[in-house]
Amino acid sequence: MKLLVNERHLFISPNLAARIGVEEALFLQQLYYRIATRGMKRDGHMWYRQTYQGWSKQCFYWNTTKVKRLITKLERYEIIISTDKFNRFNTDRSKWYCIDYEKVNQLLETEIYTEEEQFPEEPYLPEIETKPKTEPDMEVTDIIDYLNEKAKKKFNGSSKTNIRLINAILKEGYTVEDCCLVIDEQVRNWKYDLQMNKYLRPITLFRPGNFESYLNDALTRQQEKDLDFEPVVLDFDEGECY
Repeated sequence: MKLLVNERHLFISPNLAARIGVEEALFLQQLYYRIATRGMKRDGHMWYRQTYQGWSKQCFYWNTTKVKRLITKLERYEIIISTDKFNRFNTDRSKWYCIDYEKVNQLLETEIYTEEEQFPEEPYLPEIETKPKTEPDMEVTDIIDYLNEKAKKKFNGSSKTNIRLINAILKEGYTVEDCCLVIDEQVRNWKYDLQMNKYLRPITLFRPGNFESYLNDALTRQQEKDLDFEPVVLDFDEGECY
């Protein structure tokens, strides 16, 4: 096959990319290569040791923040396992990574659904009577109300499309708190962006392919915030500190 650019190219599994995302599949392939060429055996498994900054240098098309998000997502999927228990020093910021190949094989056996299959068009059916809202519908209403409050929008919590979207997310095991976390994250990113503000809508935020990524971004931001600390100021007039 003739290549567009005459240089070393990256390899990716289309089947894996369709299930976990293109960039996630690409990172997983890079980890597999590193384990195969420079892996070290610990506890009966092959591991590869690296820092976030080191990954960013190897995969120069991603910055450190992007690398953290990809790794966090793959950890959440339980496709990769990471630990720092093999580090010799407490100051060592590197992590050790291995791949759960059984999990990968299970993932490849799952079905791939198109957007049309996930959200088929519904025929118009006139409502004959008004039924009391069920508990899941109340959760949807709470989430839409929260979105409207934070983003200054007026979406309908009784919309069949919104109910279907959010119920699909909740059935996957996510919570109302997760949905609110995604709303907070994207409002923070898009509220004052004239180009992106229009995407503060249920069809974008709660589409399965988007929600997972947005949630991981929010969780990563929380983790980074938890790691923030006040600098230590030494007052040498007070004498020695122990």
